[in-house]
Amino acid sequence: MSKYDVLFEPMMLKNVELKNRIAMAPMNCCFTAPGHIVSEQQMAYYAARAMGGAGLIIIEAVGGSDHETIKTYEVHNNLMLVYPYQMSGLAELAETIHTHGAKTIIQISPGPGRQGSSSGTGIQPVAPSPIAYQFQPDKLPKNGVEILTKVAELMGPDHPITETPREIRVDELEALAHDVGESARLARIAGFDGVELHAPHGYLIHEFLSPRSNKRTDEYGGSMENRARFMCDCVRSMRAGVGDDYLLTVRISADEHMDDGFHVEDTIEFCKMAIQAGADGIHLSDGSYEAAKYFLPDTDGQVVEESAQIKKGLEEALGRDIPVICPSVHNPDLAAESMAAGKMDIISQGRALIADPEWPNKVREGRVKDIVKCTRCLKGCIGRFLIGLPSRCLVNPEMGQEKYIEKYNTRPVLPLKERAWQMISEV
Repeated sequence: MSKYDVLFEPMMLKNVELKNRIAMAPMNCCFTAPGHIVSEQQMAYYAARAMGGAGLIIIEAVGGSDHETIKTYEVHNNLMLVYPYQMSGLAELAETIHTHGAKTIIQISPGPGRQGSSSGTGIQPVAPSPIAYQFQPDKLPKNGVEILTKVAELMGPDHPITETPREIRVDELEALAHDVGESARLARIAGFDGVELHAPHGYLIHEFLSPRSNKRTDEYGGSMENRARFMCDCVRSMRAGVGDDYLLTVRISADEHMDDGFHVEDTIEFCKMAIQAGADGIHLSDGSYEAAKYFLPDTDGQVVEESAQIKKGLEEALGRDIPVICPSVHNPDLAAESMAAGKMDIISQGRALIADPEWPNKVREGRVKDIVKCTRCLKGCIGRFLIGLPSRCLVNPEMGQEKYIEKYNTRPVLPLKERAWQMISEV
C-alpha cells in the first residue's frame, strides 16, 4: 500500500470510467494550426500527457460559435468547433488520447468577453457592461509585472493589453448560447467522452457572474439568478445538444478575490444553478486576469480549501454528492492527503504537466523524487502565449517540440470495431 494509492483509484464521472483521479487541465499553448484546427504539434503534445498517465485529458478552450463576438479569440489562435469539417482533427485527437489509455473531454467557450482583443481583427471586444479589465499589480504572481511590461513593449501601443468593450446585446447572448449547444453536439459525434463549459478566469461567462463587471439592469444583470442566466442558458443548450446520458461539466473560478467581485459563498450558489440546469460536475479554477496570482498561483494547493468548502456546500444544498475537480496541487503528498480527506474527487494538473508529462506515472511508480518540478516562472508558457507565440518551458526542453519526438507520434492501431463503427452506433 502507498499513501498515493488514493490518487489512482478508478472512478465513474457520470458514465465515464476513469482509471485514476488525475486530470490534465485545459491550457491554450498557441499550437493550433491555421484555420483553428488541430495541428501535428497539438496531437503530439496531448499524446505525451496521455502517455504520462493522466486518467483524464481536458482539451483547451474551444470556440463554440462563429459569431463575431467570439472572433476576438483569434489573436490567441484558439481551436474552434463550429463546422463539421473542424471535427476531423478533433476526432483524431480524441482517438489518439484514447489509444494511450486516457479519457478526454473538450472545453467549449462562448467567447473571451472583454479579455478579447481588436488587434488583428478590428472587432471590438464585448462584455456585460462597457468596463475594461485592469491588471492589479498587487494581485499579480511573481514575475507578473516583468512579463506584462515586456509584453506591452513587444506588442507596442497599437496592440493594447486591455481595451474598453461594448455591451453585448441580448440577441447575441441568445445566439451564443444556441451555438455552444451545437458545438457540444459536434464534440459528441467526434468521439469525446464529455464536454465542459468554459466559465472561469474573467472570460465572458465569468464577467456576467461578477457584480464587478456586470452592471446591467435587464434580465442578465442585478440578482444572482439574473447574473447566472447566461451560464445556465449555455448549460441547458449543451445538455440539449448532447442528450441526458452524456458527461457535461462546468469550469468556474472558486473565488474572484476582488472586494467587489463574487466569493466562495456565491460560487456555491452559481454551481448549484449550473447543476440544476443540467451539469454533472464542477471543475474549479480561481481568480481571473485581474487577480492573476490566484488564477496562476505561486502557492501550491491554494484552491484546496475552497474546493472542500464548495464540495460540502453543494452536497448540503442539493442533498447528493457532486463531483468536484480541484486544480493547482503539484505536490503529490498534498494531493494524496487532500483527496483522502474528501476535499475533491479529481485533481487537475496544468503547469505541472507542462513541466513533466510523466508526473502521474512517476507518482504511481514511487518515483516522486524524479518529478521535474514547475518553477511557476510563467515565462515560457504564459509569457509567450500573451504575445501569440507557441508555449515553451524552461525546465522541459521537449515542451512545444513534441511533434519532433518519435514516441509521441506513434500509437497502437485499434480494431475498427473499437473505433469508427462504435462511434457511429452511438450517434
